[in-house]
Amino acid sequence: MDDPSTDRDLRRRVAELERQVQLQAQFIALASHELRTPAAVIHGVAATLAARAGSLPPERVEQLTEALADHTGRMSRLLDELLDLSRLDANMIEIDPRPLGIRERAHEIVRAVAGDGAPAIAIDVPSELAPAVDVIAFDRIVGNLVANALNHGEAPISITAAQTDRHFRLTVEDRGAGVSSEFVPRLFERFTREERADPRKGSGLGLSIAQAYAHAHGGHVFYEDATPRGARFQLVLPSRPPSG
Repeated sequence: MDDPSTDRDLRRRVAELERQVQLQAQFIALASHELRTPAAVIHGVAATLAARAGSLPPERVEQLTEALADHTGRMSRLLDELLDLSRLDANMIEIDPRPLGIRERAHEIVRAVAGDGAPAIAIDVPSELAPAVDVIAFDRIVGNLVANALNHGEAPISITAAQTDRHFRLTVEDRGAGVSSEFVPRLFERFTREERADPRKGSGLGLSIAQAYAHAHGGHVFYEDATPRGARFQLVLPSRPPSG
């Protein structure tokens, strides 16, 4: 007699394989689309410089060189994001919670993401706050939330954090236009941008990566409109004892 539990387990495995195949096909198609534009620009600029650099005015060479740097940087960031997503999809991310000084780490992330604009981002985090979180996941999540605020929000931008019960909460808030109610349901989907968003500012992957890392950590990223205006993203993670 057939075991019903075995049949259910087999169906679940088949369904999961089908989901993975579909996800992989979609991932490849979207990644190819996103890579095509910077690759075409890089090829065109490099070909022009190789063929005509000696006959072009210095200011035009400088413009082309800057364009080459901009688009190679964009492609490098996109490849890093795609690598993140591929590892997350393959469940290759291991979460290792350890006590982390949040205020110091937040300052490091802001300096790395905002560069010269870092002093303009207010960080209001207690110096003693050190929940057990995974440092790589934390860096990816908060880095993407800060980049999103810089790319699509407006100053002032602030970061706050607190420990409540057994959960750690961190909020990134700005005073931009916020997210339209129509777009909120798609906010964390891959390669999605609002029509008003500048496609040169981000690939449409940052928030989906932040959410995927939060889920891998057993947490979630929530969005709500800020008051009186702007966007508020809140990361909620379980603060667990260090593993081992």
